Amino acid sequence: MSATHPETWLFDLGNSRAKVARLYRGEPSDVLALEWERPDFVAALHDALARWPHPARVWIASVVSVERAAKIRDALDSIPAGHVEWLRTPRSAGGVINRYAKPERLGIDRFLAMLAAHRRAQSGCVVIGCGTALTLDAVAADGTHAEGMIALSPGRMLQTLHAATAIADRNPDAFAADVRDDTALALQAGCWASAGALVEWFAARSQKNAGAEHVWLHGGWAARLAGWLAQDGCRVEVLDDAVLRGLATWAAESLLCDHP
Repeated sequence: MSATHPETWLFDLGNSRAKVARLYRGEPSDVLALEWERPDFVAALHDALARWPHPARVWIASVVSVERAAKIRDALDSIPAGHVEWLRTPRSAGGVINRYAKPERLGIDRFLAMLAAHRRAQSGCVVIGCGTALTLDAVAADGTHAEGMIALSPGRMLQTLHAATAIADRNPDAFAADVRDDTALALQAGCWASAGALVEWFAARSQKNAGAEHVWLHGGWAARLAGWLAQDGCRVEVLDDAVLRGLATWAAESLLCDHP
C-alpha cells in the first residue's frame, strides 16, 4: 500500500480455521487459511506474515475462544499492540445497519458477510453462512438487517444424530462421509435437505418481507449446500471469503475517512 493507504492486515478467525489477507484496493489479497488444529499453527502463521510488508493496522474479526485468540497474539508478537484492533460489531458500516438492541451481540462474522453481500448485490439480499452453524440473514435494499436466524448446519445435524441415537450401533459406517449404503444416504439426504428447505423458506419469506432479490452462500459447506438447492431450481450464488470481503470493505471505508 502507498503512504496514503497504509499496509493493512485482515484476520477472519472462524470456528474451523483462521483466514488472513492483506487489504488491496478495497479487497482482500494474498488470502491465507490455516486450520486451528495444525500442530505448528503459530510458527506457520508467523513465517507467512514475515513475508508481508510490516502493517500499520491489523484488523481482527473473531468468534473464537480465548485459547485460539492467544495463538494469533503469539503470531503477532512483533506488531505493536497499538496497531492491532480486535473489532466489535458496529451499529453500522459499509451501508449495512445493525438493528440489534446491543450491536455487539450480532456475530461479527454475520455482519461482515452481510456487508460483503450487500455491496455485491446493490439491493436486498439473503446471506447464508454454512459452516459450523447455519446462519440466515436478510438485508433490505437500504442496508437494514431485516431478520436473522441461526440453526444447526448439516454437519452438526449428523453429529447430533450420531450422539443422540443408536443408529451407529446397528450401522457402524452410517456416519462415515465416504459410505453410500441406504442408511448413510438417508442420513445425508435428510440433513442436507433440511438445511436446503430452511434456506428456501427463508429466502421466500425475505423476498416478500424485505424485498431480498439475491441469495448468497458462504462458508466451508456453501458449495455443497448450493448443489442441493440447485436440484430444486433454487438460484443461489457462492460468495467466497465473504467475511474477509466485508472486513476489507469496512477497512477501506475507514481509511478514506482517516485519509481523504
